[in-house]
Amino acid sequence: MALPSDEFLMTAFTRGDRTSFDRLVSRYSATLDAYFRRRLPDDGRAEELRQETLLAIFSLAQSYEEKGRFRSLLFAIAYRKLVSARRAERPGEPMTENLVAPAEHPDSLSVRRALQELSEPLREALMLKYFEGLTSAEAGEVLGCSADAIRARVCRARSALARQLDETGRSR
Repeated sequence: MALPSDEFLMTAFTRGDRTSFDRLVSRYSATLDAYFRRRLPDDGRAEELRQETLLAIFSLAQSYEEKGRFRSLLFAIAYRKLVSARRAERPGEPMTENLVAPAEHPDSLSVRRALQELSEPLREALMLKYFEGLTSAEAGEVLGCSADAIRARVCRARSALARQLDETGRSR
């Protein structure tokens, strides 16, 4: 049995089916949490931004028209919430050695540092493609550029990361 598409659930929600929105929330809460946690050091702030993103989706229900993929719309809103949050914050502390790397890979702190060295457009394109699993076209919708621009940004980001990391994945 096939699960209903995100677009079907959102359309059903616009017609008054509250359980459809609950299913979307259930489907995307963990995804949004991961999206924000990869970009923010504060888990509490990540949770707040997830809630704000879902509230924005809830609020636009009356004006929702199925023009593209719901997933692209969701990440576009999440990205705008993230950018707004970053603008509102004062500059944070740079990454330091006392941040703990996840246990599954001892070099992940080096990779995080290398990612932080990338410009925001390159980092976001790379993260949307590889961490969030969006297509180039979907990532382009989120970032407001073409799929070709996303592919070029991802290529430049991967090249820059390769220069920053040696064969073992450790920072130079």
